[in-house]
Amino acid sequence: MRLVVVYDISDNGDRQRLASRLLGLGLTRVQRSAFVGRGGYGHAKDVYRFIQRYVRGEGDSVIIFVVPDESFERALVAGRPMAPLAGVARVVV
Repeated sequence: MRLVVVYDISDNGDRQRLASRLLGLGLTRVQRSAFVGRGGYGHAKDVYRFIQRYVRGEGDSVIIFVVPDESFERALVAGRPMAPLAGVARVVV
């Protein structure tokens, strides 16, 4: 299983702290506001507990998807992510 974490945090400091926290939890940044990592629902709940404190603004949000490996590996990617996505089909548009 894989975790995909996407977020929209308005405060610059909170956004930077959230990104650092996600890196510290073993996730890899693949877009400015998107991280991926290995783990199932239990790990997703752990990540949620650590990051919920950064969701403070009215429009702030964090979404954690738990994705089966097979679905993750079938992702289509246009352009170049910030980090390689091992096993993912790549389509450049």
